[in-house]
Amino acid sequence: MVAFSSSHSIHDLTGEPRQTASQRDRGGVRRLVQRAWRVVDLQYRIMLTQAKLTAKRIVMFAILFGTASVLGLLAIIFLYIGVFKLLTDVAGLAPVWAYLFYGGFHLILATTLVMIGASKLSKKDTGEDDPDDVAREKKHESVGMGGAS
Repeated sequence: MVAFSSSHSIHDLTGEPRQTASQRDRGGVRRLVQRAWRVVDLQYRIMLTQAKLTAKRIVMFAILFGTASVLGLLAIIFLYIGVFKLLTDVAGLAPVWAYLFYGGFHLILATTLVMIGASKLSKKDTGEDDPDDVAREKKHESVGMGGAS
């Protein structure tokens, strides 16, 4: 076992040569730039790793979403087949009436969705009004009311 004397410093143990105070002062800017560059390099590597992880998550989400979409479409197809069989075999409807029932249902559903979409698009959002527009509208309303009295 080697005895550690008080004359040795931590730099003696790491293998770095001892520097005098004047040598440390001369290399201070260089060491500062080196350390700053090391921090920038480490930060770049961290951000690159985070970007890779995010890309992997996006790909995984896309794969899972695509698989779920295909399975969902298959489920809808089999549900339609089941309802068709229920209408024709159990309820005793002729297939032509089941087809007309499906067609009418989808026509009503499509019309309802178009009406809802049209009303949403034509409605003006009150939360996004420009304050100047609101002030002008109030001014026009007060002028119109004032002229009527």
